Amino acid sequence: MLLGFKVSNFRSFRDPALLLLTRSGRVEGEAGGFPDPSIAPAVAIFGPNASGKSNLLRAISTMFGMIQSPTSDGDSGLPFSPYVLGEEPGAFTLFEVMVRIDGVRHDYGFTYDADRILSEWLRSWPKGRQRTLFERDANDADGWRFGDTLTGQNAALARATRPNALFLSTARLLQHDILSPIQQHLATLVRTITSENLPGLMQDTLRSLSEDPTRAGRVIKLMSRADLGVVNMTVEEDVMPDDIREAARAFYSTLMPGASPEEMDERFGLKSLAPRLRHSGAGREVAIPFSWESVGTQNFLALLGPILDRLESGGVLVVDEIDTSLHPRLVAELVRLFQSPKTNPNQAQLVLSTHDVTIMMNTGVYNVLERDQLWFVEKDFAGASVLRALSEFSPRRNEVFSRNYLNGKYAAIPRIDQHAFLDLWDETGELEP
Repeated sequence: MLLGFKVSNFRSFRDPALLLLTRSGRVEGEAGGFPDPSIAPAVAIFGPNASGKSNLLRAISTMFGMIQSPTSDGDSGLPFSPYVLGEEPGAFTLFEVMVRIDGVRHDYGFTYDADRILSEWLRSWPKGRQRTLFERDANDADGWRFGDTLTGQNAALARATRPNALFLSTARLLQHDILSPIQQHLATLVRTITSENLPGLMQDTLRSLSEDPTRAGRVIKLMSRADLGVVNMTVEEDVMPDDIREAARAFYSTLMPGASPEEMDERFGLKSLAPRLRHSGAGREVAIPFSWESVGTQNFLALLGPILDRLESGGVLVVDEIDTSLHPRLVAELVRLFQSPKTNPNQAQLVLSTHDVTIMMNTGVYNVLERDQLWFVEKDFAGASVLRALSEFSPRRNEVFSRNYLNGKYAAIPRIDQHAFLDLWDETGELEP
């Protein structure tokens, strides 16, 4: 499970920012039924446009993407995107993640620039006492330090690690007895959803529904109870004309020599699936083209696949702007799925960014998240993103968080005068130069 994430000098984040998923106080009610009530099943990040919310989630995605990659080619650069609004870009980016693996806290992090990994470390906390497994420092003459409990061919593994590759990922390649399971855990821990990967996400969702009738039935029930007018659904193959498919296969065969037509269809999306949602009308079910469905309905269906996947298997789901084209009530109910041990027995976690302040209303049906699950991002006057927890403002339990947020009590709202736009027009109605 994810305990925290730290980043500095990445895009709009100049200074270190720490996002925590640990609960700050006593957990009451249904949330107390989780396997570990001290870890939050969801956190939400709010802030104005261009404040850095997406950059924070992109930092999480970038770090875990680097962990997933076993190594970097000798000539390929690293995903170095430093803060650039200062006098000069920072020298390195820092990522660090705090996780719990088999009941033990592990802290793993690294720093890097455009060309190489500058430092890397892994520490664990068995029985609450810190233990260093390894440390790497590219600027130190010795370069490496290994803890007494890290047995194996560590020196040989260090020599095999390229300057622009992570030691932990290289350990997975060479099947290190201790480090390989840790890398595998981290590599599969996080999945990120953005507006850019929603089209591909739909195909993943439909494929899982076509292969798992139980999940398909659950999705149909969720679509029906979401008041979208949907009463049933089928998943059908969207047939590509034979001549176009054969031409595409001929082209892609140069990239996958020896691959079967079926393998190329799967790898390059030449075989796609299409949903047919059935609506009730005049006492009968009517299937309509999916392109006629609202964008909200389409996004809701696409999100259900990875949401159910995490709820069933555990792990972390990161969703940037979960409220895209979705009604606030739908957003609240999706978050509630993670908040309940009944629907989330494996204590999967949801990290989301949103402009939908209703999920911080803490009243009525929108009483979804607690105070220690709400975070804000805003930019300082130098243009650097700053991350703050709601708890830093010492809110009272009976405060209506959404109202106070919109009134500026917690900052992280656009700095716009109410006449800022209107004043651009002069008395003649023409736009001022």
